[in-house]
Amino acid sequence: MFKLKKLNNRGMTAVEILVCFVLMSILAVSMYSSIASYKNKQSIESAKEKIFTYKNLLTKEVQDDLIKKGLVSAEISETINETKGKPEKLPSKVFKVDFLFRDGSKKQLVINRRLASDYSVVDCASEKINDAFSIQYGEEGNLMTYDLPDVGYGENQCGEKVLDLRINNVDINKDNNILTIYIGFYHPDLGTRYGINIVCPINYF
Repeated sequence: MFKLKKLNNRGMTAVEILVCFVLMSILAVSMYSSIASYKNKQSIESAKEKIFTYKNLLTKEVQDDLIKKGLVSAEISETINETKGKPEKLPSKVFKVDFLFRDGSKKQLVINRRLASDYSVVDCASEKINDAFSIQYGEEGNLMTYDLPDVGYGENQCGEKVLDLRINNVDINKDNNILTIYIGFYHPDLGTRYGINIVCPINYF
């Protein structure tokens, strides 16, 4: 008759507990990194969709009028507002285009761009300047405002709000009797991939 071996009931040793703890920690960190990466990817995709929709909506709104109504003339103006006490800052600018169409109607495109200092700013002025961007379009005195999509923001060392989506470049000209409007956007994760680009001949029938 065989004798059954006595079961070892000494429990887990401190080393075994430590190994389990380390393994569980590694697993938890790995899962957290995966979730964080997934959320970041979703956030970027959401921002991309918002910017793309905004760009298409505004481009169609302006382009439809230029083509369907027929552009007779376009007057371009630019207003620069220097930022007091911040000589190192880019000035805020207002770009405006006055359109005259073949049916005699008129519309305006107004681009407002005010930039906060970059994140690397060292000297802070007493007055905080936050990022502020908008594009307006419509009849003079009855412009519809198209604020840039809200896709997040940060703050520089001066506590100024720096938006993740910025208007970083505006180029409007009518060389060779062709109106060209370019409004470039910048996003830290998407770069300068997106922008509004409108081209239309002037007084071409």
